[in-house]
Amino acid sequence: MMSFVGLKVGGISGGIISALVTFGPPCLIYYSAYRLWDRFRDRPWQQVVRRGLAPLTIGLVIAGGYVMARAADIGWQSALVTAAAIGMMLGTRLNPLWILAAAGVLGGLGFV
Repeated sequence: MMSFVGLKVGGISGGIISALVTFGPPCLIYYSAYRLWDRFRDRPWQQVVRRGLAPLTIGLVIAGGYVMARAADIGWQSALVTAAAIGMMLGTRLNPLWILAAAGVLGGLGFV
């Protein structure tokens, strides 16, 4: 999106510069973190960090889903669809993308 804005504002050079400015710093941070992680791979603190990252990631995913569900539940119909989606995800081995697609179809058809 930032490259598109840069393209519209500054032409081809604006698009290239905005892409470099948008993607350059995160890539540099990732590369540096990876190099440091690899350099200190034999340290005992890495095991502690690895064990802590899994619950942290799970908590962030659940929190993000909760925030999105709260924003989307504007009526009893949408709350019912959310509850049904949660039930289907927990009760079946169905891919969540199919559940998301079904909820999108329901919303697109005006049922929610």
